[in-house]
Amino acid sequence: MKNDSNAYLTFALGSEKFAIKVDHVQEVVEFGQFTKVPHAPAYMLGIINLRGRVLPLLDTKLKLGLQATERTQKSRIMVLDIQMSDEKSLQIGAMVDIAREVVEISDSEIQEAPEFENLKTDAPITGIVNQQGDITMIMDIAKVFSVNDIVELNRSLN
Repeated sequence: MKNDSNAYLTFALGSEKFAIKVDHVQEVVEFGQFTKVPHAPAYMLGIINLRGRVLPLLDTKLKLGLQATERTQKSRIMVLDIQMSDEKSLQIGAMVDIAREVVEISDSEIQEAPEFENLKTDAPITGIVNQQGDITMIMDIAKVFSVNDIVELNRSLN
């Protein structure tokens, strides 16, 4: 049965606000120790040990082509479930500057992302929510963390 929840986890990357469906979020944890992996992609900070599970840790800002920022006490790791195929998924840790709150966003509140030449096909945003000028971008997890990226991460780890 498909879960069509309208619950989203909101988070910040720098001064930009984003939201991701909670269906993809396993948990949010404090930023702790991580181990660097040689020859890993630039956006991969390393690996973390989360209660016995080893997960790749990605810098979400670098993955989106934004400038990396220093880690702060508010930095968090979103543990995301990335669907690779119908029966296979992979968990990753995605670093964000601030994890905010879970909110309900109805489909009617989500506007289509603006199109700028061919940006729309590459932009990892499915839509935007504009609440009195306060813009939140709805992130398309499948575009941010694609199957090709997951294959590359698995190659880095093995």
